[in-house]
Amino acid sequence: MHPFATMLRALCAAALIGVAGAPLAATAAYPDKPIRLIVPYAAGGGTDTAARMIARKLAPLIGQTIVVENKPGGATQIGTAYVASAAPDGYTLLMGTANLATNSVLYKKLPYDAQKRLTPVVWATDVPVYLLLPAASPIRSLDALKLAATQQQGLTFATAGTGSIPHLAGEQFAHQTGIPLRHIPYKGSSEAATALVGGQVQLSFDNLAPVYAQVQAGRLRPVAIAAAARNPELPDVPTLTELGVPLIASSWWGVMAPAGTPSTAIGLLNSQINAVLADPEVRRYFAGLGMQAVGGTPDAFGRHIAAETEKWRAVVHQAGVKIEE
Repeated sequence: MHPFATMLRALCAAALIGVAGAPLAATAAYPDKPIRLIVPYAAGGGTDTAARMIARKLAPLIGQTIVVENKPGGATQIGTAYVASAAPDGYTLLMGTANLATNSVLYKKLPYDAQKRLTPVVWATDVPVYLLLPAASPIRSLDALKLAATQQQGLTFATAGTGSIPHLAGEQFAHQTGIPLRHIPYKGSSEAATALVGGQVQLSFDNLAPVYAQVQAGRLRPVAIAAAARNPELPDVPTLTELGVPLIASSWWGVMAPAGTPSTAIGLLNSQINAVLADPEVRRYFAGLGMQAVGGTPDAFGRHIAAETEKWRAVVHQAGVKIEE
């Protein structure tokens, strides 16, 4: 054989050995470094609290630190856009909220396309909305609420912001019952609760966690829960459906990843977060905050987001809800 041919064969063989060996040297099992979980709200709120509990319990299961980072602003748009544009490698995740459904309906233009740029990992928690009255209010039934609305030519209701799930729940409640309600938005649940206790508004819709201290102190009274079943922590509070109003409304949170994230990473995260959500300690902790641990497959979470988007789209159009951009 010609010397050049012999050398060429040797070089090709060496190259093939190198290529064959490359995956073993370069590919590491996921995850091999800390994972960032982006919370699109400020620290201390319900979304942040849930994210940190999940991160703490998830870390030992996958053998890596989960770093929770807060990127608030723009009704979750800043944090969501950050993750939507991140590398799809499984190392940047989003604690997605119900705004994934409502923002696409309320805003004409968003800095991301959630359907195209994000993929579901797991539905983490469900946070039902409550109808709340001041504890001192003489109103004790839905009929009494209707009568008061008639006598006062309508009532006002407070929520923590226009376009929130509690706000849209209030609009749907007004439509279903025929009770004329006027929405008064506040900057947060604390301000809304203070206004309700102080008599600036007649009722409010909110999640339980941010107003639970007021409930425990005897200043606010949960009248009904917009859920399919009563909350075991508050067994005396009926569902709105029991009162004849078929309204189901809840805020919800779940983990999302950038579109294109490897299915192996999605599968691992899904199975291990489901294990976290099945942990009795986690379930008790969430229940004490008015949250319900959910879990399930990525597809199930994706279907939930799609259904919620269409549900609230109808309410936004019917009530004429507008966001000032």
